[in-house]
Amino acid sequence: MIDEKEVRESHELFSAAWSLYARCSGNGEVVDMEGLCIANGRSPWFLMNAASLGKPVSSQAELAARANEARAYFAKEQHPWFFIGSKEWLGDGSSETLSRLGLTEAFSVTGMVAEQLAPPSRPLPEVETRLIDDESGRLALSDLNAVTYDLPTDWVRGVVAGASIWQTPLYGCNAFVEGQPVATGFAAPQNGVLYVAFVATAAAHRRRGLAELVMRRCLEKASEETGITRTVLHATADGYPSYLRMGYRPVDEFSIYVPA
Repeated sequence: MIDEKEVRESHELFSAAWSLYARCSGNGEVVDMEGLCIANGRSPWFLMNAASLGKPVSSQAELAARANEARAYFAKEQHPWFFIGSKEWLGDGSSETLSRLGLTEAFSVTGMVAEQLAPPSRPLPEVETRLIDDESGRLALSDLNAVTYDLPTDWVRGVVAGASIWQTPLYGCNAFVEGQPVATGFAAPQNGVLYVAFVATAAAHRRRGLAELVMRRCLEKASEETGITRTVLHATADGYPSYLRMGYRPVDEFSIYVPA
């Protein structure tokens, strides 16, 4: 059963995180419209230029209006972008509505929440971990994400390697095998919740629990310093089973649309 408060929280945390990325990108901006939040990092990477719903739509006509506002904004910007909303907020018939406007569903993620993490269901890997507290750590996080998701290195560095975004603060961790970073991620305090993002594991080291290891280290440090235990994330299909094991539960599915 859908919990409306948790759906709203998942939307708000997404918007807060992407707004953070945009504000710290150097030339980005955040624009709040009626029922819509634009977090424009002005990045060549479309996932850093977001239009997200700020409230559930009352009709498909309202959804079309929100999507058209986003289209008009990004038409002036000349940057690739995406439109996101949960199934609950988009409403029935949303795929057809957005398709008529030239927006195609690219993929979906699942909003998830945990009041606190469950104990590990298996022993965690015994590898070196380092909290991210300097430029080398930030670069390791950025470059590992770039390799994992097949992105140009400078695109990802432009989002999370700069010192400004880490003033928030962010709580990050890298795991190392034979001196090389193989897993990474961070948690960002937003609206009294810890938002988990940029989790990545090198292909040769997956299915060992390394992502869980770095997440637990990040959240342990963040909780120690902030007192917050509640965490939210948006999971890809690959990460979803691992997050379930860690004690996360699904809130709603979020659809990501891009211009056709």
